[in-house]
Amino acid sequence: MKLRPSLRLYFLGAMLFLGVSMAITFSALTVNYFVEGMDSVLRGTMVEVADTEGIEVKDNQPIMLLDFHVASRWQDLPREARDSFGKPPTEMFELNKHIVKKELFSPPSEVHFVMVMKTKPGQLLYIYKSFKGDLHARLSDGPGSQFVWIPVFGLSGIVVFALLLIMVMRRVASPVEALRDWAKSLNAESLQQPPPEFKYKELNTLATIVHNSLNSVQESLDREHEFLRNASHELRTPIAVIRTNVELLNKINSKSPMTEKQQQVIERVERAGFTMSHLTETLLWLSRDESLLLVPESVKLDVQIRQTVEDLSYLLRGKSVCVELNTSEWQVKVPATACRIVLANLVRNAFQHTYRGVVTITQQQGQVIIRNVNDDETSDTDSTNDLGFGLGLKLTDKLTARFNWPHERLVESSGHKVTVHFTTLNETKTVPDNV
Repeated sequence: MKLRPSLRLYFLGAMLFLGVSMAITFSALTVNYFVEGMDSVLRGTMVEVADTEGIEVKDNQPIMLLDFHVASRWQDLPREARDSFGKPPTEMFELNKHIVKKELFSPPSEVHFVMVMKTKPGQLLYIYKSFKGDLHARLSDGPGSQFVWIPVFGLSGIVVFALLLIMVMRRVASPVEALRDWAKSLNAESLQQPPPEFKYKELNTLATIVHNSLNSVQESLDREHEFLRNASHELRTPIAVIRTNVELLNKINSKSPMTEKQQQVIERVERAGFTMSHLTETLLWLSRDESLLLVPESVKLDVQIRQTVEDLSYLLRGKSVCVELNTSEWQVKVPATACRIVLANLVRNAFQHTYRGVVTITQQQGQVIIRNVNDDETSDTDSTNDLGFGLGLKLTDKLTARFNWPHERLVESSGHKVTVHFTTLNETKTVPDNV
């Protein structure tokens, strides 16, 4: 399962990372400035000690002044000074430092400082100072280290920043989540109401844009559905006239036979009439309200299949197609019109795509298997020109999904195999909105 990024978590993580980075950076700067400040103070003190009036330093006669070792030669300094630095410093007034510690983050156990300088009279002097033991306790006039407070204040700052960030996120995220929930709950009825207030101007603007956009889409859908319903109803009258006149011509033909070409024309008109009737019914179902209550009826499935095959047998005229029908008595409680449309679309599809071969329709209880096998490869140009064929497949998928009828369509080397299982409905069913 792929995890999708969350804007809320991303913003929270980014702000926490920024806050922690700033806390660590300023803590490091604080430590650095603290150390540099101590070094600067010590360096100034060494200069003042060396410039003290009245002192006289001779070779091989170093002196102690305010716990500072002052010598005119490098070799006159204590051995620990020479061992710590190895060689005498060369840069004037540069404070050289050597730190001894047991661990990387532990306080230093020893710190050695040495500096070379020239006094105002021009004498070259070496000044050395060492600190041992709890240096920070001595400097702070108490036990412990000043550095301990730096991470304490840093962590405290991070905690305070995180708490403030969470409070801000809650105030911002709450209306955003309300906007999300409102957008998810929108439907045809709620679109008739104005959008609610979401506290922030930007969110209110976004809600207005969403509301207006969905309103426009809903209006377009309503116009399309109304057009389909009106067009389908208006087409019923001319279709009925065409089919009635075709039947009349067939009766006249039985008394006064027509020519072969005239008979072919009548058959084409008859097929077009059936196709238009099927298309009209399909359009009506596609334009129906999704929340329509559909009342199940008792349907004899075997009788409905045989009636459907008989009604669509005109599609096999002029073709070398054998229909094998295997049914058994079975009654299901389903919406009758939906069942009839699904069967008609599946049988129609099999008849249209078979030109020389076998169409097998097998029904066992509520399961119907329709399989067409072509003996050779033939063009299906006529089927591609058939009105309503694509809509029929779309409506079949829609209805089988709507009523939870298992539906499977397989493409084989010489044809197609379709399986649908009509499950019995025990009570009135409301069509779900997500179909």
